[in-house]
Amino acid sequence: MTACWIAIALKATLWAVLMSAASLVVPAQHPQVRRRFALLGMWGLWVLPWLPLPWQGLATASIAVATDSTSQSGWWWPFLTAVWALGSLILLLRVVRDVTGILKLVRQAEKSTLNPGGAVEVRFTAAIEGPCMTGWLRPCVLLPLAAASWPEGTLRATLRHECQHARQVDGLHRFCAALVRACFWWNPAMHALCGIYEAESEVCCDEEAATACSRREYGEMLLAHATQMPMPAFAMSFARRSGLRVRIQRLIATRRDSRWMLSARWLTALALIISAAVLMASIRVMPTEITQGNSLKSEAQLRLNADPFPGTP
Repeated sequence: MTACWIAIALKATLWAVLMSAASLVVPAQHPQVRRRFALLGMWGLWVLPWLPLPWQGLATASIAVATDSTSQSGWWWPFLTAVWALGSLILLLRVVRDVTGILKLVRQAEKSTLNPGGAVEVRFTAAIEGPCMTGWLRPCVLLPLAAASWPEGTLRATLRHECQHARQVDGLHRFCAALVRACFWWNPAMHALCGIYEAESEVCCDEEAATACSRREYGEMLLAHATQMPMPAFAMSFARRSGLRVRIQRLIATRRDSRWMLSARWLTALALIISAAVLMASIRVMPTEITQGNSLKSEAQLRLNADPFPGTP
């Protein structure tokens, strides 16, 4: 069992590192592509690292782990595995508590007559300082009570931003990111991958909202409504202070790369994704007894299939 946990940790870490690198290599003027690469990394963690290699001609790398290696090397491997499992259980229970809390907050919020279009509902609540969006089956935009007196342009840009979150199904993706962080709470590569997705999602929504006004005016709106108050779990905030400086910089002045640099970036990102898929499928971990048994079995099969009387007509 400990060897199985070690294998999962190794493969998942390699996958997260390569997909994070692929997302960051993509040019900054393509936040949607960066976001999709990060999403592929997050959702792929549940499937791709454990898929068998689809190409029979490519050799696989087997890491042999003796079944009694943990008892010989000491007690720390089973102990670390137990700590990992216990921490994940605690954080998963916290995710359940957060989901219950956000559902309760949405139910207690006051319904609004605002209709931003689509299946998005708008509600007012005194429990938040800034606008946010939550949910994916029934997405809901939560506005503070002060939003009723906001100028029309500010309210329109805010609703564009939050409705873009709903169109991107960010409520579901945030839930996936919370599960990844809970299951791999000790792994900085997982937190980095989820952070890339969250940052690029905000940039994508900023690009959509900035179509309702000039980019400079929209940046001033973000600064005016910046809040440091903790937002509810799984709620996409309109202008949270953390990361706001980078968002405004990318909104106003995104550095443009030369043509050859763009080509190099795209090729590197593609090579990283292919390498990640091949590496995840080609690495497998098995007990030493199984590898030795497989080698003996294959040798016996070869001897049985061999011609005992070579050269006889």
